[in-house]
Amino acid sequence: MKITIIALVTFFIDQIIKFLAVKYLTILNVIPNVLSFVYAENKGVAFSMLWGNRWFIVFLSLLLLLFLIGFIKKEYVNYDKNVALKNIMFGFLIGGILGNLFDRVFRGFVVDYLSISLFGYSFPIFNLADVLITIGVILMVICSILDDKRKKHVV
Repeated sequence: MKITIIALVTFFIDQIIKFLAVKYLTILNVIPNVLSFVYAENKGVAFSMLWGNRWFIVFLSLLLLLFLIGFIKKEYVNYDKNVALKNIMFGFLIGGILGNLFDRVFRGFVVDYLSISLFGYSFPIFNLADVLITIGVILMVICSILDDKRKKHVV
C-alpha cells in the first residue's frame, strides 16, 4: 500500500511539472551555464537510444512494470529489514516508469526539461521521472548491499 501511495504521488507530481513545462516553458536559466529549465521532446530512452521506437519502448516499459509488480508480490513478504527504504525504492521506480510511460502513450514523446552542465559536460536533458528511476536504482543497489551484509552476519 505504501509503495502505491509513493508511486502515485510521484507520478502526479511528475505529470503536473510536465504539464507546466508543455504549457509555459521555453528556456529558463537558473544558474547560467550550469542549471537551466529547457523544454524538450524525447522520442527515445536514455541518451536518445531507440529514438522513434515509441511502441517498442512502451512494450518494454510495460514488461518492466509487470516484472516489478510481480517481484513485489512474490518477494515483499520476505522483507524484514530496510522495509521503508524498499517502499521508497519501489515507489520511485514505479512512479518514474509510469510518468514516462504515460507521456509516450498519450503525447507520443517524453517531456524533458532539466538541463545540467558541469565542468564543460552537458548532460542529456531529463525530467523528474528520470530522477526517480535513477534514485530507485541507486536504492536498489544500497538495499542489495545491506541485505548481503545482514545475511553474512546471520550465518
